[in-house]
Amino acid sequence: MFVVESKLAEAAKQFISNNIDIEGGKDPVAALYGERRAAYSLFTRQLSDKACEGLRSYLFGRPIPHKPGDAPIYALNLVNGEWLNPGELVTMYSPADRRIALHKLARSKAPDVAHCIDQAHAFWTSFEWANEGLAYRKHVIKNFSRILNYFYDECLDELRQQTPKTRLEADKDFWEAKRAADHLEGNAEKAMTGDVIPTMIPGQEFWKDAYLPAGVCTVITPMNFVYGISGIQIVGCYLSGSPMIFKGHPFCAITNTTLIKMLIAAGADPRAVHKIEGFGGDISTLTSDPRIAVVSVTGSAETARAIQNSRGLRPTRFEGGGCNWSYIDDGYNDDELNKIAVRLSYSKLGLGSHKCTSLHGIAASKAMLDRLEPMLKREFANYKVTDPRLTADQETKVVGPLMVHKASTVDSIRESAIKAGVSIVLDGGKVANGDYAEHAEVVRPMILGRVTPETTISVNWDGKEARAIRLATTEFFMPILVTMELDSFDAFVHFCIVTNPNDLAVSVWTRDDLKINRARRTLAGMLKENDGTDSALEWEEFGASGIGDSGNSGVGDAETTIAMFCRRQKGRHCIF
Repeated sequence: MFVVESKLAEAAKQFISNNIDIEGGKDPVAALYGERRAAYSLFTRQLSDKACEGLRSYLFGRPIPHKPGDAPIYALNLVNGEWLNPGELVTMYSPADRRIALHKLARSKAPDVAHCIDQAHAFWTSFEWANEGLAYRKHVIKNFSRILNYFYDECLDELRQQTPKTRLEADKDFWEAKRAADHLEGNAEKAMTGDVIPTMIPGQEFWKDAYLPAGVCTVITPMNFVYGISGIQIVGCYLSGSPMIFKGHPFCAITNTTLIKMLIAAGADPRAVHKIEGFGGDISTLTSDPRIAVVSVTGSAETARAIQNSRGLRPTRFEGGGCNWSYIDDGYNDDELNKIAVRLSYSKLGLGSHKCTSLHGIAASKAMLDRLEPMLKREFANYKVTDPRLTADQETKVVGPLMVHKASTVDSIRESAIKAGVSIVLDGGKVANGDYAEHAEVVRPMILGRVTPETTISVNWDGKEARAIRLATTEFFMPILVTMELDSFDAFVHFCIVTNPNDLAVSVWTRDDLKINRARRTLAGMLKENDGTDSALEWEEFGASGIGDSGNSGVGDAETTIAMFCRRQKGRHCIF
């Protein structure tokens, strides 16, 4: 054990000293897989603190840029244990400060994708994966969790530089990945247990097994939770036993690289764990190639539809955003209502509205909105528009920069809403001056009051085109809250089920048990009672109903997450 650990430390040093992370080459840590696998037994200990420290130069050997002029990190492809530079690198800049070059991204093209799929598929068709039991994969994920925990501070700094977040939001991101590793690994054997059917006919035995590896899987993850969502997906895929090609978001290629190196450092078979970087149009064959058994994608509905269209009947597992609404019942006093306003304000503005579960709108009676809107306006005013990377650890009421859209899009929504007769409860929009606004897409939050399900406006969408959108049912990754007047809870239920195509998350605030029961029998996806729409810190299954336009894979519990990457077997054994 200690001999292998010392070899790991030496291999980690070689990775940096030989510039493998920049120029490419065989990964010296991955090269130790055969020896590590041969030495494994049920009594093999997890990586020690000393071993984790020895891996520092491999995982965090180049300092992440914090200011203009700092050297960017290289994000290459990893195929079959070899780092590959496709020849073209694209410099990616910080969303919080465009003067900071964060990383140089490998711009892969169709030949790079073909080579990666060739290697992954060759391992799949060799059937060597069938020789490895679940116990070793659990051992790897335990090591993966140990590495995450050991490098907690480095992980938080890394993710905050790529996706500007407060300390609280960074913690949520990190612990989602750490808890996913612990939860999925700890429940894997129970989750993946096949069912033996009671004897139906003497001389025959029947069983079901829903956890045979599916084949080569492509895992595509987003830019908003770079550790959490990526961690869930790659851990679930790895535990299934399916060979994986990981494609993270271009904004977050540093963490894409770190996570895949963590899996390799934890002992994963490099023939089963590959990573490719690039942009959608250049690498579309990563999802359309017929050798890809399953695509798991977290992102926009438009991306998922394009992937599904190219795949036909072959599985596409989609996890996406939602146009999430909250209903507030009558009957709360001012103190209680103010607490609700505080909670829902964070549900809207936390992480600058870049959560799939960010609150989109609040529905209530006219009398309730008359009282609530001034409270929301006051609470929104407590949020600072500033760079989240530079805030104190305890600061949470921060509106960070837009990471997906242009600030001008918020202005266009505001101007079109005014023309459509929408009430401006809180004026906001693009911040026009200051050093921060000059180098990032910075906006002040805005509240649009009393929209209807039919309120339609024309928006100059990111300077590319004019788009007609409905304010009540178009998801914004922008700090724009809308309110809607409804005369009954049933009208809200009708809106959620019939009018709004997104059914990811809904929150209901009421003391009326009849309304609670009504909600439980009608509203699908994530139902939050007396809470915001955004996910909690603790592990929970999340996802839409599987019917609407929102993400439908429903990841969370071990059974559903691992099964996304598996085939089903139904068996019968006859006794002669």
